[in-house]
Amino acid sequence: MNQSDAETIGTALADAGFDFAATLPADQLHALQAWVSKSQRFQTVAVTNEGEGVAICAGAWLAGKMPVIILETSGILLSTYALMRCHATFGIPILMLSTYRGGLGDQEWYAAHTGAVLPDLLASLRIPCKVVSNADEVATTFVDARRTMNSSLHPVSIVMDVRLTTRE
Repeated sequence: MNQSDAETIGTALADAGFDFAATLPADQLHALQAWVSKSQRFQTVAVTNEGEGVAICAGAWLAGKMPVIILETSGILLSTYALMRCHATFGIPILMLSTYRGGLGDQEWYAAHTGAVLPDLLASLRIPCKVVSNADEVATTFVDARRTMNSSLHPVSIVMDVRLTTRE
């Protein structure tokens, strides 16, 4: 992801009311994670694994914050237990902003299987999802995600297509 897109996405997140971010190292998301970490508009926590990040975001929401976790496609797969056990069970919303490794057009062979299962996984968890491929789409998408989170008290997933996350 290039710096301009990272700034556009970070600003749109903050403008939509998100003020708490959990992050873990992700090459494709480094520019966005760095922008969010430096921004005065976010309280940011670096985590060591996705389940921990999801749980910390639950605590942030209970403390009055609007949380987002910024992670790779595989991170959604790894966080499913925490999402179901905590967020779904107790009605705690979270925005999962992720890459779409293995999506159409991705040329990384190792990501093909995670991308192939992501849509069905999110559907089976009853987590609404939208794929965005352009930074100009994110402002209204984040507002819509926040509205859905507020009304459903359930996680929402915004997946950034490979065309958005691999531009430098």
